Amino acid sequence: MKPSAAVICLLLWFCLSPPGYSQSGEASLNIFGYFQSSFQHWTTLTSSSNRPDIIVGETRKAQNAFSMQQLNLFLSKDLSRHWRAFVNFEALNNFSSQRRWGGFNLEEAWVRYKPSDFFNLKIGLLIPEFNHLNEIKNRTPLLPYIIRPLIYETSFYEFVGAIEQATPARAFLQAGGTLLLPEAKMDYALYLGNSPNIATWEDGQQSGVDTTTNLLVGGRLGLRDRSWKAGISLTYDRINIGIRQVGIAVYDFIFRDSDRIRLGGDLLFNAGRVFFEGEGVKVMYDEVSEIRIDGAPPAQAPDGDIGVDGHFFYGTLGYHLGERSQLYGGYWYIKGDFIVVASQTPRLYTTIGSEYFTVHTAGFAHQLNERITVKGQYSRLNLRDRIPLLISYPAVIKGHVDHFALAVSVFF
Repeated sequence: MKPSAAVICLLLWFCLSPPGYSQSGEASLNIFGYFQSSFQHWTTLTSSSNRPDIIVGETRKAQNAFSMQQLNLFLSKDLSRHWRAFVNFEALNNFSSQRRWGGFNLEEAWVRYKPSDFFNLKIGLLIPEFNHLNEIKNRTPLLPYIIRPLIYETSFYEFVGAIEQATPARAFLQAGGTLLLPEAKMDYALYLGNSPNIATWEDGQQSGVDTTTNLLVGGRLGLRDRSWKAGISLTYDRINIGIRQVGIAVYDFIFRDSDRIRLGGDLLFNAGRVFFEGEGVKVMYDEVSEIRIDGAPPAQAPDGDIGVDGHFFYGTLGYHLGERSQLYGGYWYIKGDFIVVASQTPRLYTTIGSEYFTVHTAGFAHQLNERITVKGQYSRLNLRDRIPLLISYPAVIKGHVDHFALAVSVFF
């Protein structure tokens, strides 16, 4: 039996078992979940360049797509007065193991000890606290978006590399709680997890096991009241990254145990019917420690430092039309650096290029009832690559695409 089929059979066994299947006196197993089904239309992606020697144009055709965008199935059980177990399965993008569509993941499986609001301890696979959206990004009926701010849009995982770069996806031990202050409440969380090095870049095989002694260390500290919430988040780990550029030769840029720091901040507030939420994330890497050319030791070092730092921001301003309806508009920004081989003869010369994504978006969400929400969203995605060249002015390539979406989001 394929591993994915075995997981599905286990999941079906949980779902079809009677809810009251427990020993006498035990709490029953609670089964619930969310899913979001959408229709999306992408217009033709067109690009232009500031240089006549770089010819671009229509780079992707328009497309329509119906999608079971995301489904999350949760299992929860109170084991005793202070202990609770929780499991979260996630299916993405019309998941089908037979057709090799989408993805199916075990997102969470933890047990929590919570003697009071002041302290709790989670042990097991968990989504750590980082900014506002990280923990709740899969609660689709609770969010107004169809397409979430890009670093949280798990259905775009295959082509938005910033998703796991910008936010910690998983941890295995987290302590946190809420402290009462005179004018507000203070939330805190500290967590540990694996470093990102669960695979060696050279063979590309995922093992799911961290093969290094490095750890992810992170936390969040925040303040909140009834009408506002603010916090700062920080993580530190060490990462191996491989970047390949192909020219006259194959250039492998290898980051060995490079320090990575994520620094984030979030702010939310409500003023009557108006609401705002925003986040910023800065991802900082240490400089490259090794360059290999065609797999051999480096023959020539690059000029200057090389970095692949990243920046992300989103802001959403909205208005509640009533208890069940809301309108919103937003702006998203992603900037990432990448290595450019500017010249290969008579010597290797590298420099840094930058990639920018900006999104203007607007949408609505309306609750038909307590369990069903319908949504609509429009987004304009602008792309810009800036590539420095050795003996001439930089190349700037621009493109844009429009995106229209309708969705139904269901709690069951």
